[in-house]
Amino acid sequence: MTFPAAPVPYSPYQVPARRTARTWDVVLGWTLFGFACLIGLCAAYATIFFAFAADSCNDQTCNSDYIGLAFAVSWGGTAVALVGALVMLIVSTVKGWLMWYWPVIATAIVVGSLFAGFALAMNATGS
Repeated sequence: MTFPAAPVPYSPYQVPARRTARTWDVVLGWTLFGFACLIGLCAAYATIFFAFAADSCNDQTCNSDYIGLAFAVSWGGTAVALVGALVMLIVSTVKGWLMWYWPVIATAIVVGSLFAGFALAMNATGS
């Protein structure tokens, strides 16, 4: 007659089972990241036109410091969003976390930083 093995008590030193990345999530995450990069490139191209906002100004009516700040906000927000999403996609892939929402957040930050830069550029002209 054999006796069943006694259950092993929980130990805080046991490593939990590693979750694997889901195929659909990896494909969707990296595809959305490519879309976020495309939106980032379009946003960077659109910032070229910020300088045109100050073309009709003379030195008394416009504050040209806002134009430089508009470039910094737009490009900086885009860079932070895309680099952050890339880092989090890699971490999520390794850890087995969901990853599709990191590029969505990055896209929202890119669009938000573009509109913030646009608002600063329009503030330079006083309109």
